[in-house]
Amino acid sequence: MAKRTEVLLVKDVLKLGNMGDVVRVAPGYARNYLYPYGLAIHADGAAKRQIEVLREKAAKNETEREAKAQALAKTVNNTSVQIAQRVAQDDELFGSVGTKEIVAALAKAGVVVDGKQIHLTDRIRKLGRYAIEVSLHKSVKVTVNVEVVNSDPNAPSLAETLAAVAAKKAEREAAKKAEKEAKASGAAAPEGEAKADGEAADEKPAKAEKPAKGEKPAKGEKSEKSEKPAKAEKAAAGEDKPAKGKGDKNDKQDKKKKG
Repeated sequence: MAKRTEVLLVKDVLKLGNMGDVVRVAPGYARNYLYPYGLAIHADGAAKRQIEVLREKAAKNETEREAKAQALAKTVNNTSVQIAQRVAQDDELFGSVGTKEIVAALAKAGVVVDGKQIHLTDRIRKLGRYAIEVSLHKSVKVTVNVEVVNSDPNAPSLAETLAAVAAKKAEREAAKKAEKEAKASGAAAPEGEAKADGEAADEKPAKAEKPAKGEKPAKGEKSEKSEKPAKAEKAAAGEDKPAKGKGDKNDKQDKKKKG
């Protein structure tokens, strides 16, 4: 960072200081602006001896400037100026409006101010009405009303243009809201259907209750599964083995015949 130098202001410099103030600035700023325009001198030992004299003079001038600013504020406050600009689309300007254009418009209205006295945070890029703060003095601030209008003489009035733009904006917002609601309702319906299908799939016939461990089923209570295998087993056993007693009797008769 370049070394800064001390200068003694011999005149008030907006946003830097008042007459008699010793301030530190970049050497290039002092060399190229403050010294050539007689706004400051180098703050060496000789210059610093002038500080008291300059400050007394500055205090007197300050009182006079404040009185003038207060008188001017009565006529300037709430002054309205109009600035005509080309329009690109709807209320969008083809260019923009800055302090330069506002200073020129105020000068036409008989109000002479410096661009540094106008507090404009950003350039104006749309048609409309704007309240701009102007600092006539550090303790005296006023508001001027700036109307930015279409430079086309055949264009609708500012009020009509702003109303049409507001209506379009409201339509767009309503359409967006309706689209969001439609999407939300569309997403909710399939989710509900899927949930219903899932619930149906989960529903299964209740299983037969098994008897608790150690408990025997009551007499006469046999399931079909237990009855059928028992009958089948008995039938199979009857086919394979002859009836009890009949086989033995036949064998004895055969033996007697042979003997």
